[in-house]
Amino acid sequence: MQRLLALALMLTFALTGLAGAEPFSATGRGTTEEAAITQALNNALDLAVKQILDEETVKNNKQKITQALKGKTRKLARVTQKGEPEFTGAGYEINLTAEVNLKALEKEIDALGLMQDTMGNPRIMVLYNPNLPQGSTLGSTRADLEAFFDNSYGAIVEVLADKGFDVIDKASAHQFSVQVAETHEMDLDTNKAALYGLKYQADLVLYYQTVGIGRQGYWHYTGGAAKMFLRAQLINPSTSRVIASKDVESGSYAGTLQEALYRAAKDVGHKVATVMIESIKKSWKREKSGAGTFIVVLDGVAEVDETTAFKDALKAVPGLENIRERESGGGKTTFEIKSAGSADAVKSAVNKVGKQLGWSLKLIRSEGSRSTWKRQ
Repeated sequence: MQRLLALALMLTFALTGLAGAEPFSATGRGTTEEAAITQALNNALDLAVKQILDEETVKNNKQKITQALKGKTRKLARVTQKGEPEFTGAGYEINLTAEVNLKALEKEIDALGLMQDTMGNPRIMVLYNPNLPQGSTLGSTRADLEAFFDNSYGAIVEVLADKGFDVIDKASAHQFSVQVAETHEMDLDTNKAALYGLKYQADLVLYYQTVGIGRQGYWHYTGGAAKMFLRAQLINPSTSRVIASKDVESGSYAGTLQEALYRAAKDVGHKVATVMIESIKKSWKREKSGAGTFIVVLDGVAEVDETTAFKDALKAVPGLENIRERESGGGKTTFEIKSAGSADAVKSAVNKVGKQLGWSLKLIRSEGSRSTWKRQ
């Protein structure tokens, strides 16, 4: 029984080690067989690094990368297959295949900040809904309400800008808030925020609103106090999907109600941006690595046999097996595709499949990961 348990544990550890690993073939040379194997493993690591980073980044940061990976070769790579060492007269040469733990290697590279440098930062649009929950007030005048959102917006932008993110200008965000205020909607359809983000070519939209007002007002012994609860959502404008949703709260006491609102607005704005930064980075990394969600809208394709034929044909394309029908109606069908390929590769496949089915598809709109086609 103990032997079986030990064997099970060994298999578990072995499988854990294989998770996230990929094979790389390399050659190594050294004065001893062991030295040749070590150099071959280092060369395999170099190949893996070049798969994570572009060649220019590797070239410009070679010394920094070498220093970061020094002494970690055996931790990050292991030999899975090797040929017979050949004595060349000056030493030994060996060819081998090594499995490199790409997840662990990415963490080492990410710690240097090089992956972020390679990917750049997304273009972010910060939008807010100025409408309050029914029966709620914020401050004693309309000016107090406007000042709260102005200050909370400024605090969010301040944090994002400090982290190097490109934030779309405030005028467009203000225009959006005016439009939303006129609707008096509290539960705004995220599609509206997504479409607005697309209009200004945003990579991501950070949308927030007040979902609760706590105790606020003037206190008999001092000045004022304010407490509020905000909900922030990170939206992919191309797919209208909510990537992350966070609730934050803030409270403040000050000499006057206006000062308390100001402090609470700054505090809650900083909190919103701070809790969203990790989600922004993860989403952008996934987007830049090509592992994303693509939306394909076919106008003029709505019959069940047509949508089934399209799905089956697209599934036959390598890398596009993960496809589902998202919605259908009004003579249109929307498909969602999860793929490690690029948006151009998906569009090329859609066009090719359309021809295979005898359809004439015309691309009428392409925005990020979303493409709309018209069947002629």
